[in-house]
Amino acid sequence: MSSAYTGIPPKKKRFLSGGLERMPAGSQLLSVEAKKDYDLVPFIVYHPNPHDAVTILRNKKNQHDWLVCGWYVDTLRENGVVKGLIYRQVTSEADKEFVMAEVKKHDKEGSARFSV
Repeated sequence: MSSAYTGIPPKKKRFLSGGLERMPAGSQLLSVEAKKDYDLVPFIVYHPNPHDAVTILRNKKNQHDWLVCGWYVDTLRENGVVKGLIYRQVTSEADKEFVMAEVKKHDKEGSARFSV
């Protein structure tokens, strides 16, 4: 009988502490307050450069307005309270074109912003 256990404990999810000055370079923060303007369930585009998937949110008031958050990196917590989600921005033109093509497949009239 073989076991998948390797003897190495799984990585525990770390949360960013220490405030905004600890955010990784090239990242952006989507605050909990700002997230309320967007649909609860995000549109996810599989794009493995540099992580698995890009998170895209649709504006509740304008259904053709999409916010490309980027690749999820971490959660910002202050004193145990979630203040926002941190995403690595989509910056290269090739990545932006790929993401826009996926948005257009989902919403032909859609437009996307690549920063908060």
